[in-house]
Amino acid sequence: MRRVIGYVFLLVGAFALVAAAVSGFWGRDAAAKFPLNVDSRTVLEGTASGAQAKSDVPVRVKYVNVTKADPKASTDDVVVLIEQACVVVQDGKPAPDCPNPKTDPRAVNISKSAYALDRTTAEPVKDQAKYVGEEFATEGMSGYVAKFPFGTERHDYEYWDDTLGKSVVATYVDDVEVRGVKTYQFEVSIPATEVTLDEGESEGTEDDTMGTYEGAQTIYVEPTTGQYIDQTGSQTAIAGDTTVIDIEVSYTDETVAKNAKDAKANIAKLNLIGTWIPVGGLVVGLILLLVGLWLVLRGRKPNGGAHAAADDRTLVDA
Repeated sequence: MRRVIGYVFLLVGAFALVAAAVSGFWGRDAAAKFPLNVDSRTVLEGTASGAQAKSDVPVRVKYVNVTKADPKASTDDVVVLIEQACVVVQDGKPAPDCPNPKTDPRAVNISKSAYALDRTTAEPVKDQAKYVGEEFATEGMSGYVAKFPFGTERHDYEYWDDTLGKSVVATYVDDVEVRGVKTYQFEVSIPATEVTLDEGESEGTEDDTMGTYEGAQTIYVEPTTGQYIDQTGSQTAIAGDTTVIDIEVSYTDETVAKNAKDAKANIAKLNLIGTWIPVGGLVVGLILLLVGLWLVLRGRKPNGGAHAAADDRTLVDA
C-alpha cells in the first residue's frame, strides 16, 4: 500500500512540475492579451470655451468616453474597439452623458471612432478597414491608443493623436504612485500645427476648415498591465480669428479610483499565472516527488528476505 501511495505522489508531483513549466514559459504571455469583453466608461471634468462651447469664457464641462469591444468583428489575435466621446456643458441641471446636439445646446462635441488593435502588442493593426470598415478606418494608424503595452518600460513611446492623424512622442518623466498603484508618468506635447479641423463633403476640398491645433497630455500608466490610471489633457483649436475649442480636463476621482482598483486586480491575475503558479508548482512538485520516491523505496522488501527466513527455520529444527 505504501508503494501505491508513493507512485501516486510521484505522478501528482510530475504533473505539478509540468504545470509549473507550462505556466512559467507560456501562461503569462497567454494571459497578457487585450481582453475581448471591454466595456468601460471614463469620465473627465474641467473647463472649455470657444465656438463649440458657445462661450467666450471657460465653462464647466464633462467629457465622457465610452469604449466597447465588438466581439463579432474581433478575433483571437485582434480586438476591435468602438469609442464614443462626448463633451457636455455642466450648467447645474441634470444632463445625459451624450445628448443630441440638434436638440440640446449643452452638447459641445460628439465623436465616434473605431480601431483594431493587436491583442498582444496593443498597437493598431495595419489593415484597419478589414476590421472596422472604410467609414472608420484610418490607414497608417500607429502608436498606442487605448493603453500602453504589457510590461511598459521607462522610455519614450509613440502615442496616437486622432486630430493630427499621426503619432507623437509620449516622453517618460518619472515614477509616480497614484492611489496606491505604481505608475510611470508620460508627457505629450503638441506645438501649434496646421490641420484640417473639419472636413467638407470630400476630403481635401475647399470646403475643409483649416486651422491650428495644439495640445498637451499627462498620462499615468501602470507598467505591468499598461493601463491608464490617471490623465489630464488640454487642447486648443483655432480657425482664423475664431477659437473653435479651448478645453482642459482631467480624470475624475471616481474614475481614477476605479482604474486603480482594476489595475490591482489585473496585476494579481498576471502574477498568479506568471509567478505564483510556476513557483508553487515547482516547490509542491519537488516535495511530492521526494515523498513519493521515499515511500516507494521504503515499500520494497529487502533482497532475499523470504529465503533468509526459511533458512533460519531449517537451522533451528536441525
